[in-house]
Amino acid sequence: MRVVQVDAVVNHEGLTEASAARALASACGQVGLHSEQAELLRLGENAIYALPSEGVVVRVARSDTTDIKAKVVKELAVSRWLASRDFPAVRPLDELPQPVQAEGRLVTFWEYVPPSQVEPDLVDLAGLLRDLHALPGPGVPLPALDPFPIMRRRLALAQGIEQQDVEFLSEACDRSESAFRSIMADDAGGLIHGDAHRGNLLARDGQVLLIDYEAVAIGPRAWDLIPTATAVDRFGLPPADYAAFCRNYDWDVTAWHGYEPLRTVRELGMTTWLMQNAHSGPAAEEFAIRMDSLRKEDRERRWHAL
Repeated sequence: MRVVQVDAVVNHEGLTEASAARALASACGQVGLHSEQAELLRLGENAIYALPSEGVVVRVARSDTTDIKAKVVKELAVSRWLASRDFPAVRPLDELPQPVQAEGRLVTFWEYVPPSQVEPDLVDLAGLLRDLHALPGPGVPLPALDPFPIMRRRLALAQGIEQQDVEFLSEACDRSESAFRSIMADDAGGLIHGDAHRGNLLARDGQVLLIDYEAVAIGPRAWDLIPTATAVDRFGLPPADYAAFCRNYDWDVTAWHGYEPLRTVRELGMTTWLMQNAHSGPAAEEFAIRMDSLRKEDRERRWHAL
């Protein structure tokens, strides 16, 4: 099993509701925002809060280490560049300092998009990805797609997870990396979102917005299409919905030679992401389902979105 070096973040409290809330309160206090009525929207790689009365969304990163800072700075730069291209995306609130350090974490501030009665669908996602992939490279440095460091970091910091599960996932990462590197060598690709799924869409005034630019990179465009293709087997997406997605994007990635190996890498990414909160309750139950299907190489076992 590969040895993973980690830094001082090992000694930090994980990103929990309690630790994220402390960072939120500290950061908002530094910039003059009121966080008492904050609504937790999502707790995953980051903690995302809405402050509707302030018209602000707050993103609390997992730490303030050098690698996390590089991602945060990239995300801000990409969002500003997309704004300059009139691409439908959310904007950072640059009238506030960006980013702010709080409680050992980095915090950024974004425009708030109120809930909409219209739910964006996969056809919307396909159109936004098609348009994003057609853009020229931004005038900011972007990394090559490489999902392995973050997966190994999660595994190195895993708490409350059976050691046999950590070892299996670590070895699975090692096995899948060679095929991934071969695909990258053959198809470096271009601009990709990196985390393209329906949860990263918002609707405002009849327009659908693509959000969350933390994983933006240079890589095969297929990487952005695989989550939707995989959802047919894993999450019960109706085949007709996937066919509509393919028609709007004008490509079915499942026919591509690199689909299966990249799907494996994406599923490892989804599982190690879930692992971070799989200590009890529904997340622990879902983690057990995913581990069982990965061990048995069962590509059709139904997973559940959390």
